[in-house]
Parts: sequence; C-alpha cells; structure tokens
Amino acid sequence: MARRRARVSTSVLVCRGCCCGSEAKHPDVDHDGHVERLRAATDGVNGRVMTVDCLGPCERSNVVVVRRGTRRTWFGDLLDDEQIDRLGAWIGSDAADPPADLAAHRFDGPTPRARRRLLPERGDDLAGWCVDVLAAGGVWTMGVVGALAEFDTGAGVDADVRPATPAGEGHVVEARSSTGAMRVVLDSTTRTFAFGQLDAPEKLASRLLVRTSAGLPATDGLIEVGRDGGALFEHESDQTLFDLGLGRRAAHFMIRTDDHDLIGMLRRHLGTPLADIETDVFTAMVESSPTRVVRTALGRIEVTAPIPPPDGESPIGSHTHLRPPDLGLGLDLPHELEVPAGWHLGPIHYPPSDRSAP
Repeated sequence: MARRRARVSTSVLVCRGCCCGSEAKHPDVDHDGHVERLRAATDGVNGRVMTVDCLGPCERSNVVVVRRGTRRTWFGDLLDDEQIDRLGAWIGSDAADPPADLAAHRFDGPTPRARRRLLPERGDDLAGWCVDVLAAGGVWTMGVVGALAEFDTGAGVDADVRPATPAGEGHVVEARSSTGAMRVVLDSTTRTFAFGQLDAPEKLASRLLVRTSAGLPATDGLIEVGRDGGALFEHESDQTLFDLGLGRRAAHFMIRTDDHDLIGMLRRHLGTPLADIETDVFTAMVESSPTRVVRTALGRIEVTAPIPPPDGESPIGSHTHLRPPDLGLGLDLPHELEVPAGWHLGPIHYPPSDRSAP
C-alpha cells in the first residue's frame, strides 16, 4: 500500500538556463508548455512553480526539483509531455513517493560538501591556469543567482596577462570575444574551489575563484556611477554607468550607455530599488541594449550582445541574465557550489561539457 503524506508546502524548481529549456539543445521540446503543465499541477496543493537559471547538473537537462518541506526530489532528462504529466500527477497527489515509471529520471542532487576542495594554486600558477582555460574553451560567469553575466569562449578569445601593480604584485588576466570581455584580478589571497562531477567526483565540473581580501559594498537602489574608467571596451569609457542596486555584496549589476533617452529615464528612477523600477524602463533597456557590466571582488564581465525580448532566447555567445524572481531566492551561488563563509566570490569557470577542466 502506498504511503500517504500530510499536506505540506510544495515548490517546483524548473531549470531554464543555458542548457535546460534551450531550443538550441532540445529543439523539439515544448519547454514553455511543460512549465504551464507543472503550474496547473500545483494549483490544488498549496504550491508554486519557479523557473531558475541553473540548477547545476546540466548533463541531465531538463532538470526539475520538487521541494516538499525539507525534502527535495531531483528529476532529469524530462523531455516529453508524458513524463511531465506523470510528474504533475504525483505532485498533485497524496503519494509520498514518485511513481515507479519515473524512477529512471530520478537522481541524487548535488552534495557540494563531499565534492568541494580548495586547490593550492596561487600567483603565477593561477594566472597561467586562467589563460590556459580561456584558450581551452568553456563558459565563465560572474554575478549572483538571478543576475549574472556569462562570458562564452566557444567562439575563441584573445587573452593576455599583466602585472596588477607597477611593483609586479598580483596579476590581471583579460580576455575579449566578439560579444563580451572579462577581467580577473588575482592577488596573494586569491584561491580556487573545485567541484567534482556528480558521476565522477575525481573530475572537475567547475572552478570558483575566491579571495579573502576586501569584497564589494552592497548597493541598494539605482545609482548613477558616472564615467566608467575601468571599461574593458575603452571606446565606451566616456559613457554613463548605472548600478541597478542589487543590494548584494557578492556582485553589482550595471549598465553602460550613451543613449540620452535611456539615461533620462534612469535618472528619474535614481534611488529606486530594482524591484520597484517601472516596466517601461526595462522595456527601454531591451530596445537600447546597452553594455551590461557585472562586477565582483575579482573583476568584471562586460557583455555587448543584444538583449533578447522577454519572449526570446539568450543569443549564442556572451550574454546576461536578470531575473528578479530568481534574485528573490537570495542565493549568491547555485546551491551545488556552496563555499565556507569568509570568501569573497569571483568568476566561475564551467568547462566544455565533453571534457573536464584543466
């Protein structure tokens, strides 16, 4: 006899990032329709469905996590209507355990504490690693869950490294592509955490650069920063930089523009929290497609690719994600990349899917 469960709050996290929910990766899947089917399933169970940019195990796309109280049940490779309907029927039922015909789609979620390790590289070795992986490919990200930039090296990049100070202390690694640019500033306190793959912990699925020296101040509310003296695209250094004010110490999400109409709209909203900025401002930002600048304690990523419309897809190459619902989760990192307190966050490198990181 199936066990029954008491009614508890149910939330369903549906991954819709660079791999999950992507028509480029799964062109024959009704991604939006699957989200609506799951929303219908939660209507009668005190639940809600949230789409998030990344749940981590990209090799299992599409990924869905069902949370009931403190219990999390992970599902992957959900690519057809029948699978979604079976999952929805379970979500809306009183059964404690998923049906047996979904067993092949269940897997254990990431266990970061068992897979995380601090690597020894510093100084020249760490700078050399950065340059090597920029040449090898993959994606770098900076930001927080719900507000981040991706620097994609798949189309090839030009990279170089130089001393961070006239005295030769530290390193600055910079790279540029046709759609974006990245600067990583390494000092004596910079280290990396490595995270192993779910099915092969000895391999590296990603590396997160961190430092113990000073982080960023939290900025809450729209701020006009002014001229961007640190612009990676030097011809834009005289443009006006605005900080959208995430209210987070881990990252700042900014835009840089010379569009006078957009500048005027932004100036009328100075001091306004991100969640209260009027919709027409974001519409104007999409139409103008200013350069997006995401800054962390270890540098910045700048993205020049056009911003897709709300019903569009992120372009191939470097791009940004700004999703206030995901920001509301309050996560600085995807849950599988937890690190101990006291480290200031920098970029994350995700290697190409068919190989482990160098």
